[in-house]
Amino acid sequence: MVKLSRYFWMVCWTGCFCVFAFFSTGAAEETCARYQAVTVGDYVIQTDYWNQGKCPGTQCVDIDDQTGAYTVTKGDFQCPDPYTVAAYPSVLYGSAWGIQSPNSLLPAPLSGLKCVNSDWSFQPTDTGAWDAAYDIWLCPDNGCGTGGFKGGAEIMVWLDYRNTNGWKTDMGSVTLNGMDWEIWRWDVDGGGGQRNYVAYLAKTLTTCVKDFDIKAFLDDSQKRGYIQPTWYLYAVEAGNELRYGGIPFTSKSFSVSVNKDCGAKPAFTPLPLVPTPTPDLTPEAIPPPP
Repeated sequence: MVKLSRYFWMVCWTGCFCVFAFFSTGAAEETCARYQAVTVGDYVIQTDYWNQGKCPGTQCVDIDDQTGAYTVTKGDFQCPDPYTVAAYPSVLYGSAWGIQSPNSLLPAPLSGLKCVNSDWSFQPTDTGAWDAAYDIWLCPDNGCGTGGFKGGAEIMVWLDYRNTNGWKTDMGSVTLNGMDWEIWRWDVDGGGGQRNYVAYLAKTLTTCVKDFDIKAFLDDSQKRGYIQPTWYLYAVEAGNELRYGGIPFTSKSFSVSVNKDCGAKPAFTPLPLVPTPTPDLTPEAIPPPP
């Protein structure tokens, strides 16, 4: 995998269209609990250290109880390899794994969705192995959520990632939301029952999206036969799948709208790359042979 470098993050944010990020702060709730859910408005922030058995350690998260912003301040995970995910600290809209966000329009049948849009801004750390991604859950009926998504699907959208890659089968590329994506697919047969796993990995990395068209990924997965038009959309989450390092990680702001402001043009801010110096190949610059 090609490793990309970014300038200091303030360069990206200066003049960036992602000025919707919340910078005001309320009371910070500090927790090192493996599972803790904090409701802020219409969303639930969750620590979700789900793989502590394979990746022992401690994870701590600061949660702003006014804005819903959260920062992972500690994560000394000891995973068996650099590919195993330890935790997914995240924010939830909808219903997943027994947690329901207030006033949510989800679950909802796919056939009734005109649009599903999202804004998300976050600040990662350029070390370790991780993927900052949306996690979207779907079920064949309206009876899922608590015990898993048996027979359904999990669709992830990786916006930014370091030292990791997709799994398991590379299905090629596609252009959605004005961005190019590499698609990976896997038949999961584990916790929560058998389901389709689909991951869209951004080829141009970003930490800031606005009016991001979630439905575009649902439509593409449906065309490929990964999900069915009779299914239900249950939840949209946004967080970081941490493997090792990557601390601190801050989710600055997040929102989801269902069947509202349809037709808005999605936008994103690509991460600026540090240019690689071009080697000087003039005869004077090439040292003589020994």
